[in-house]
Amino acid sequence: MKRPFGKSLGLSLMTLTLLASPLMTTTNVNAASSYKEKQQQNQQQQSKQRDALSQKNNQLSKAQQQVYALDQQINGLTLQVVENQKKIDENTKQIARLEDKIEKLQKKIKKQEKMLGDRLAVRQSKADNAPLLEAVFGAKDVGDMISRFNAFNTIAESDASLLKDYESNKKELAAAKEELKQTRQDLIEDRNVLKKKQRELKEEKQKRTALLKRLTSQKKKIESNILSLKEASAQLKAQEEAEKAAARAAAAEKAAAAKAAKQSAAPASVSKASTKVISKAKGKFIKPAQGSVSQGMGAASGSNGYAYHNGTDFAGPLNSPIVASASGTVILASSGGPYGNHVYISHNIDGKTYTTVYAHMNALNVKQGQQVKQGQQIGVLGSTGNSTGPHLHFEIHDGGYQYDANGRTNELDPESFF
Repeated sequence: MKRPFGKSLGLSLMTLTLLASPLMTTTNVNAASSYKEKQQQNQQQQSKQRDALSQKNNQLSKAQQQVYALDQQINGLTLQVVENQKKIDENTKQIARLEDKIEKLQKKIKKQEKMLGDRLAVRQSKADNAPLLEAVFGAKDVGDMISRFNAFNTIAESDASLLKDYESNKKELAAAKEELKQTRQDLIEDRNVLKKKQRELKEEKQKRTALLKRLTSQKKKIESNILSLKEASAQLKAQEEAEKAAARAAAAEKAAAAKAAKQSAAPASVSKASTKVISKAKGKFIKPAQGSVSQGMGAASGSNGYAYHNGTDFAGPLNSPIVASASGTVILASSGGPYGNHVYISHNIDGKTYTTVYAHMNALNVKQGQQVKQGQQIGVLGSTGNSTGPHLHFEIHDGGYQYDANGRTNELDPESFF
């Protein structure tokens, strides 16, 4: 049987809640002197737990407001992250554009420097520092002189334009380099800001998740305590009624036996059909199911949620019969939780009270308050609840039901009786 740590049937928490403080300290059900005292203590614990639940609901309400504020901060940070990423993307594109522009300007300036160098060489070789003399004394006639003057002006204007463009390109190159430097610096700063905002966003989300998880867990624990206390109260009542019924049955059986002995008549017997007794095995307790033992009582690995297995598992065919291990009163016949479909039976044997548990059944044949005989069918084998395959999880308790996922309480080893 698999049972999550700290989570068992509501009734499995009876001992943990009945006489406990709000922290659910484990106490023995038999510590109270009477069922009435136990019920009074149970009611007191329920009242304390309801007060604790009310306080926790108030805390949750305040926490929801805090969570809303955190959500607002997270939304703001998310927008900042988005805007920052857009700015980073734009800076990255701008850097690419500037690098392309600088490369083109550098090529253009290099070409212009070559052209200017060539022009200076031509001027020097032709004594361009005295163009007027060359135009006057070198001309063949007046028309040639005018043509020379016009050519000189055109060359001078071209050289001046080339020089001016060169100087402009150099200034533009310097400005582009400076802009590139600043853009790269902005990119670094923007990336640092982005990382910071992302860290803040992650931290805020973690705070929100932790807050909700912690408060929700606390609320569920209190609600579980209240439910367990209510179920413990119901079990106390059922246990009390079962003991009274068992005492009455024992008295009636004793009286009938005495009467039969007096009359020298054969004792009456319960028919097989009316009680559905299908096992003729005898003993203080008998095997409740056919099949092999798949897990005995004792220490467990903890992988299934418990470090101690408090009963015996019988592996068998699906829907094979499950019988009462001893005669007694059904104090619980229910479904759900780790036990799935399950039955609790209270027994009064030789003046002592025992409780047997039958878990993971596919279907139940009895109901709460019903008297059953040893060997009478109470259900069929299944795999409901926390189960990995068809089997019966069977427990015997000396007294009322108790449970601890980490160790033994009042369980008896079922195999010692078979």
